[in-house]
Amino acid sequence: MLCREIFSDLKEFQVEFIVLDGRFPEEKNIEIYIIFKSVWKRLLVMKVFYGRLPYYRKWVEVFLINDNLTFDDRIFKFTGSIYEEKLIECLSKFLGGGERLFIGYMYDAETKRALELGIPPPLTRLGYILFQKGFTWFKDWYFPEGFMEGGPKLQAEKPINGESRRRHVEEICKEVRENINRIKGLAGLKEYSWVVDGVLKRVEYILNLCRDI
Repeated sequence: MLCREIFSDLKEFQVEFIVLDGRFPEEKNIEIYIIFKSVWKRLLVMKVFYGRLPYYRKWVEVFLINDNLTFDDRIFKFTGSIYEEKLIECLSKFLGGGERLFIGYMYDAETKRALELGIPPPLTRLGYILFQKGFTWFKDWYFPEGFMEGGPKLQAEKPINGESRRRHVEEICKEVRENINRIKGLAGLKEYSWVVDGVLKRVEYILNLCRDI
């Protein structure tokens, strides 16, 4: 089962995956539930397309994500947890070059606010995790184009090869440099500090990376 192993060290909680057929033979809908004392609560849903070679590559969409799940006096926190990072790492390993991950970000208040402020996706909390896990091309679907696309989401794509990765990173470096002064200006506004403080740390990392490009 795709990515089930990332929950293998759960102690207080149990995890259950429910797999449903999708629209095509190659598509599956995977619902992940966290269980505590026989109470089930859905953590998220993944729509997985396993590809149809040589015509269609694999892709994954993750949506209906919960920031945390409350069970009486216990909380399973997903945002910022090792399980969030492990899930993205697992999906990155599943996907190959040129293949895409779509992940809804409404569960993540920090990323949502950063994108609303026009922060480049790789500098947001969620986008930075995606970047670290091998995704180098991003698009913010902040306004879905039709009723079938679901809610706002980040699209992240892995590079096809080393040259593709270099071009993508060059574009990221250019976008960061073009926005650095505006980001520093936002940092001076108290109401945005909870978002921009983290962004500035990511700017430093990416600009260091850019020196090698």
